[in-house]
Amino acid sequence: MCGIAGVMFSNENYAPVGQYLYDMLKSLQHRGMDSAGVITYNYKDINYWKVRVVCPSDPEVALNKIKYRLNIKDSKVVKLNDGNFMLDLKISKEHDVSEVRNTIKKLGLYLLSLGLQSLISKDVGLVDDVNRIFGFSKEVGTHGIGHVRFSTESAVDALHAHPFQNPEFPDIAIVHNGQITNYWKMRELLELEGHEFQTDNDSELIIHYIVNKLRKGNGLEEALKMAVRDLDGPFAFLISMPEGIGMARDRLGLRPLVISETPSVKVAASEEVAIRKVIPEGKIYYMRPGEVRVWKRQ
Repeated sequence: MCGIAGVMFSNENYAPVGQYLYDMLKSLQHRGMDSAGVITYNYKDINYWKVRVVCPSDPEVALNKIKYRLNIKDSKVVKLNDGNFMLDLKISKEHDVSEVRNTIKKLGLYLLSLGLQSLISKDVGLVDDVNRIFGFSKEVGTHGIGHVRFSTESAVDALHAHPFQNPEFPDIAIVHNGQITNYWKMRELLELEGHEFQTDNDSELIIHYIVNKLRKGNGLEEALKMAVRDLDGPFAFLISMPEGIGMARDRLGLRPLVISETPSVKVAASEEVAIRKVIPEGKIYYMRPGEVRVWKRQ
Protein backbone atom coordinates (compact mmCIF):
# COMPACT_ATOMS: atom_id res chain seq x y z
CA MET A 1 0.00 0.00 0.00
CA CYS A 2 1.36 3.42 -1.02
CA GLY A 3 -0.12 6.88 -1.36
CA ILE A 4 -0.08 9.06 -4.46
CA ALA A 5 -1.05 12.69 -4.97
CA GLY A 6 -1.12 15.20 -7.80
CA VAL A 7 -2.01 18.86 -8.26
CA MET A 8 -2.35 21.13 -11.28
CA PHE A 9 -3.21 24.80 -11.20
CA SER A 10 -5.42 26.16 -13.95
CA ASN A 11 -3.86 29.54 -14.59
CA GLU A 12 -0.42 30.54 -15.81
CA ASN A 13 0.61 32.13 -12.52
CA TYR A 14 2.93 30.17 -10.31
CA ALA A 15 1.28 28.69 -7.27
CA PRO A 16 2.44 26.87 -4.09
CA VAL A 17 2.54 23.44 -5.72
CA GLY A 18 5.09 22.19 -3.19
CA GLN A 19 2.92 23.16 -0.23
CA TYR A 20 -0.11 21.45 -1.76
CA LEU A 21 1.83 18.24 -2.31
CA TYR A 22 3.33 18.42 1.17
CA ASP A 23 -0.11 18.79 2.79
CA MET A 24 -1.61 16.01 0.70
CA LEU A 25 1.25 13.58 1.31
CA LYS A 26 1.19 14.32 5.05
CA SER A 27 -2.46 13.29 5.11
CA LEU A 28 -1.52 10.06 3.28
CA GLN A 29 1.47 9.27 5.51
CA HIS A 30 -0.34 6.27 7.02
CA ARG A 31 -0.19 4.59 3.60
CA GLY A 32 3.61 4.48 3.54
CA MET A 33 6.47 5.45 5.83
CA ASP A 34 9.51 4.04 4.01
CA SER A 35 10.18 6.95 1.65
CA ALA A 36 8.58 9.98 0.06
CA GLY A 37 9.10 12.16 -2.98
CA VAL A 38 7.70 14.76 -5.38
CA ILE A 39 8.31 16.24 -8.80
CA THR A 40 7.41 19.88 -9.37
CA TYR A 41 7.33 21.91 -12.60
CA ASN A 42 8.69 25.43 -12.98
CA TYR A 43 9.09 27.28 -16.30
CA LYS A 44 10.89 30.43 -15.20
CA ASP A 45 14.39 29.03 -14.96
CA ILE A 46 15.09 26.73 -17.90
CA ASN A 47 18.56 27.98 -18.82
CA TYR A 48 20.33 24.91 -17.46
CA TRP A 49 19.80 21.25 -16.68
CA LYS A 50 18.73 20.66 -13.09
CA VAL A 51 20.47 17.42 -12.14
CA ARG A 52 20.58 15.41 -8.92
CA VAL A 53 22.99 12.49 -8.72
CA VAL A 54 23.29 9.75 -6.08
CA CYS A 55 26.87 9.19 -4.93
CA PRO A 56 27.62 6.39 -2.39
CA SER A 57 30.96 7.84 -1.24
CA ASP A 58 33.67 10.45 -1.96
CA PRO A 59 31.23 13.06 -3.28
CA GLU A 60 33.89 15.73 -3.79
CA VAL A 61 35.92 13.36 -5.97
CA ALA A 62 32.83 12.51 -8.02
CA LEU A 63 31.93 16.19 -8.31
CA ASN A 64 35.39 17.09 -9.62
CA LYS A 65 35.17 14.31 -12.21
CA ILE A 66 31.84 15.69 -13.42
CA LYS A 67 33.20 19.24 -13.51
CA TYR A 68 36.09 18.04 -15.65
CA ARG A 69 33.63 16.75 -18.26
CA LEU A 70 30.68 19.13 -18.05
CA ASN A 71 30.16 22.87 -17.64
CA ILE A 72 28.74 23.12 -14.12
CA LYS A 73 27.03 26.43 -13.30
CA ASP A 74 26.38 25.61 -9.65
CA SER A 75 26.81 22.62 -7.35
CA LYS A 76 26.09 21.44 -3.83
CA VAL A 77 26.78 18.23 -1.89
CA VAL A 78 23.91 16.98 0.29
CA LYS A 79 23.85 14.04 2.72
CA LEU A 80 20.72 11.99 2.15
CA ASN A 81 18.68 10.23 4.80
CA ASP A 82 19.59 6.84 3.27
CA GLY A 83 23.30 7.39 4.02
CA ASN A 84 24.34 8.22 0.46
CA PHE A 85 25.37 11.61 -0.82
CA MET A 86 23.61 13.66 -3.47
CA LEU A 87 25.26 16.02 -5.93
CA ASP A 88 22.81 18.85 -6.64
CA LEU A 89 23.95 20.35 -9.97
CA LYS A 90 23.07 23.00 -12.49
CA ILE A 91 24.61 22.06 -15.85
CA SER A 92 24.87 24.27 -18.92
CA LYS A 93 22.43 23.63 -21.77
CA GLU A 94 25.41 23.52 -24.14
CA HIS A 95 25.41 19.82 -23.24
CA ASP A 96 22.51 17.80 -24.65
CA VAL A 97 20.60 15.33 -22.48
CA SER A 98 22.47 12.29 -23.79
CA GLU A 99 25.84 13.86 -22.93
CA VAL A 100 24.71 14.60 -19.38
CA ARG A 101 23.17 11.17 -18.93
CA ASN A 102 26.11 9.26 -20.39
CA THR A 103 28.66 11.19 -18.32
CA ILE A 104 26.88 10.28 -15.10
CA LYS A 105 26.53 6.66 -16.19
CA LYS A 106 30.21 6.30 -17.17
CA LEU A 107 31.22 7.51 -13.71
CA GLY A 108 29.15 4.73 -12.12
CA LEU A 109 26.68 7.17 -10.57
CA TYR A 110 22.88 7.22 -10.66
CA LEU A 111 20.46 9.95 -11.64
CA LEU A 112 17.91 11.00 -9.05
CA SER A 113 16.54 13.86 -11.16
CA LEU A 114 17.19 15.28 -14.63
CA GLY A 115 15.17 18.05 -16.22
CA LEU A 116 14.92 21.56 -17.59
CA GLN A 117 11.40 22.27 -16.36
CA SER A 118 11.12 19.81 -13.47
CA LEU A 119 12.86 18.84 -10.25
CA ILE A 120 12.56 15.58 -8.32
CA SER A 121 13.03 15.52 -4.53
CA LYS A 122 12.96 12.05 -2.95
CA ASP A 123 14.57 10.07 -0.15
CA VAL A 124 13.84 7.53 2.57
CA GLY A 125 11.88 8.57 5.64
CA LEU A 126 8.66 10.38 6.40
CA VAL A 127 7.38 13.35 4.43
CA ASP A 128 8.86 15.74 7.00
CA ASP A 129 12.23 13.94 6.85
CA VAL A 130 12.40 14.35 3.08
CA ASN A 131 11.18 17.93 3.24
CA ARG A 132 13.96 18.79 5.70
CA ILE A 133 16.54 17.65 3.14
CA PHE A 134 15.03 19.25 0.05
CA GLY A 135 12.61 21.93 1.24
CA PHE A 136 10.21 20.90 -1.52
CA SER A 137 7.23 22.42 0.30
CA LYS A 138 8.57 25.84 -0.72
CA GLU A 139 8.60 25.02 -4.44
CA VAL A 140 6.32 27.13 -6.61
CA GLY A 141 5.19 26.11 -10.07
CA THR A 142 2.32 24.94 -12.21
CA HIS A 143 1.81 21.29 -11.27
CA GLY A 144 3.40 18.23 -9.72
CA ILE A 145 2.90 14.75 -8.32
CA GLY A 146 4.06 13.02 -5.15
CA HIS A 147 4.28 9.69 -3.33
CA VAL A 148 4.66 8.01 0.05
CA ARG A 149 5.98 4.46 -0.12
CA PHE A 150 5.26 1.26 1.73
CA SER A 151 7.76 -1.10 0.12
CA THR A 152 6.52 -4.52 -0.91
CA GLU A 153 9.60 -5.38 -3.00
CA SER A 154 13.02 -3.99 -3.99
CA ALA A 155 15.37 -1.87 -1.89
CA VAL A 156 14.43 1.03 0.34
CA ASP A 157 16.70 3.94 -0.56
CA ALA A 158 16.50 7.27 -2.34
CA LEU A 159 16.95 5.73 -5.78
CA HIS A 160 14.03 3.32 -5.27
CA ALA A 161 11.74 6.04 -3.93
CA HIS A 162 9.13 7.63 -6.21
CA PRO A 163 8.75 9.53 -8.52
CA PHE A 164 10.47 7.47 -11.21
CA GLN A 165 11.91 9.00 -14.35
CA ASN A 166 13.32 7.80 -17.67
CA PRO A 167 16.62 9.71 -18.03
CA GLU A 168 16.34 9.51 -21.83
CA PHE A 169 13.22 11.66 -21.67
CA PRO A 170 13.61 14.29 -18.92
CA ASP A 171 10.66 16.11 -17.38
CA ILE A 172 8.38 13.03 -17.41
CA ALA A 173 7.79 11.00 -14.21
CA ILE A 174 5.35 8.63 -12.53
CA VAL A 175 4.14 7.76 -9.05
CA HIS A 176 2.46 4.40 -8.54
CA ASN A 177 0.44 2.52 -5.95
CA GLY A 178 0.24 -1.24 -6.49
CA GLN A 179 2.15 -4.03 -8.19
CA ILE A 180 2.90 -4.88 -11.82
CA THR A 181 2.72 -8.66 -11.84
CA ASN A 182 3.99 -9.14 -15.42
CA TYR A 183 6.99 -6.92 -14.66
CA TRP A 184 9.76 -9.22 -15.90
CA LYS A 185 8.00 -10.07 -19.16
CA MET A 186 7.32 -6.41 -19.94
CA ARG A 187 10.79 -5.32 -18.83
CA GLU A 188 12.43 -7.80 -21.20
CA LEU A 189 10.37 -6.47 -24.10
CA LEU A 190 11.30 -2.87 -23.29
CA GLU A 191 14.99 -3.70 -22.87
CA LEU A 192 14.95 -5.29 -26.32
CA GLU A 193 13.85 -1.88 -27.59
CA GLY A 194 16.77 -0.16 -25.88
CA HIS A 195 15.32 0.92 -22.54
CA GLU A 196 17.78 0.93 -19.62
CA PHE A 197 16.50 0.45 -16.06
CA GLN A 198 18.21 1.98 -13.02
CA THR A 199 16.39 -0.19 -10.45
CA ASP A 200 14.47 -3.43 -10.07
CA ASN A 201 11.39 -1.62 -8.76
CA ASP A 202 8.31 -2.62 -10.74
CA SER A 203 7.05 0.97 -10.71
CA GLU A 204 9.96 2.07 -12.90
CA LEU A 205 8.54 -0.17 -15.63
CA ILE A 206 5.53 2.12 -16.02
CA ILE A 207 7.53 5.20 -17.00
CA HIS A 208 9.51 3.21 -19.56
CA TYR A 209 6.30 1.71 -20.94
CA ILE A 210 4.57 5.08 -21.33
CA VAL A 211 7.64 6.77 -22.82
CA ASN A 212 7.96 3.89 -25.28
CA LYS A 213 4.42 4.53 -26.49
CA LEU A 214 4.89 8.30 -26.63
CA ARG A 215 8.03 8.13 -28.73
CA LYS A 216 6.16 5.90 -31.20
CA GLY A 217 3.70 8.72 -31.80
CA ASN A 218 0.88 7.84 -29.44
CA GLY A 219 -0.79 10.56 -27.41
CA LEU A 220 -0.75 10.39 -23.61
CA GLU A 221 -4.39 9.30 -23.30
CA GLU A 222 -3.86 6.54 -25.84
CA ALA A 223 -0.66 5.42 -24.06
CA LEU A 224 -2.54 5.25 -20.75
CA LYS A 225 -5.27 3.09 -22.28
CA MET A 226 -2.58 0.77 -23.64
CA ALA A 227 -1.02 0.57 -20.17
CA VAL A 228 -4.34 -0.45 -18.62
CA ARG A 229 -4.64 -3.14 -21.30
CA ASP A 230 -1.06 -4.48 -21.16
CA LEU A 231 0.02 -4.15 -17.51
CA ASP A 232 -1.22 -6.82 -15.12
CA GLY A 233 -1.87 -6.49 -11.40
CA PRO A 234 -3.47 -3.98 -9.06
CA PHE A 235 -2.40 -0.39 -9.76
CA ALA A 236 -3.24 3.27 -9.81
CA PHE A 237 -0.69 5.75 -11.08
CA LEU A 238 -0.14 9.38 -12.01
CA ILE A 239 2.20 10.52 -14.76
CA SER A 240 3.40 14.10 -15.06
CA MET A 241 4.96 15.95 -17.98
CA PRO A 242 5.30 19.62 -18.94
CA GLU A 243 1.94 19.50 -20.73
CA GLY A 244 0.00 18.24 -17.71
CA ILE A 245 -0.90 15.15 -15.68
CA GLY A 246 -2.34 11.79 -16.72
CA MET A 247 -3.76 9.05 -14.53
CA ALA A 248 -4.96 5.46 -14.78
CA ARG A 249 -6.57 2.78 -12.66
CA ASP A 250 -6.30 -0.99 -13.18
CA ARG A 251 -9.08 -2.92 -14.94
CA LEU A 252 -10.42 -4.45 -11.72
CA GLY A 253 -10.24 -1.26 -9.68
CA LEU A 254 -8.07 -2.85 -6.99
CA ARG A 255 -6.29 0.41 -6.12
CA PRO A 256 -8.21 3.63 -5.44
CA LEU A 257 -7.86 6.97 -7.20
CA VAL A 258 -9.91 10.01 -6.24
CA ILE A 259 -10.06 13.38 -7.98
CA SER A 260 -11.62 16.80 -7.55
CA GLU A 261 -11.67 19.72 -9.97
CA THR A 262 -12.33 23.40 -9.33
CA PRO A 263 -11.90 26.39 -11.68
CA SER A 264 -8.50 27.17 -10.13
CA VAL A 265 -6.99 23.79 -9.26
CA LYS A 266 -7.30 20.07 -9.97
CA VAL A 267 -6.15 17.44 -7.49
CA ALA A 268 -5.89 13.65 -7.43
CA ALA A 269 -5.00 11.28 -4.59
CA SER A 270 -5.33 7.78 -3.20
CA GLU A 271 -7.84 8.90 -0.57
CA GLU A 272 -10.46 11.59 -0.13
CA VAL A 273 -8.72 12.80 3.03
CA ALA A 274 -5.88 14.19 0.92
CA ILE A 275 -8.31 15.99 -1.37
CA ARG A 276 -10.12 17.57 1.55
CA LYS A 277 -6.82 18.74 3.01
CA VAL A 278 -6.39 21.22 0.15
CA ILE A 279 -9.97 21.52 -1.19
CA PRO A 280 -12.25 21.45 1.87
CA GLU A 281 -15.34 21.71 -0.31
CA GLY A 282 -15.97 20.51 -3.82
CA LYS A 283 -17.24 17.53 -5.71
CA ILE A 284 -15.35 14.27 -5.20
CA TYR A 285 -15.12 11.77 -8.04
CA TYR A 286 -13.88 8.18 -7.66
CA MET A 287 -12.30 6.97 -10.88
CA ARG A 288 -13.83 3.80 -12.29
CA PRO A 289 -11.93 0.53 -12.83
CA GLY A 290 -9.89 0.78 -16.02
CA GLU A 291 -10.53 4.51 -16.39
CA VAL A 292 -7.87 6.91 -17.64
CA ARG A 293 -7.90 10.69 -17.59
CA VAL A 294 -5.61 13.50 -18.78
CA TRP A 295 -5.41 17.03 -17.43
CA LYS A 296 -3.84 19.40 -19.94
CA ARG A 297 -2.38 22.73 -18.92
CA GLN A 298 -4.22 25.70 -20.37
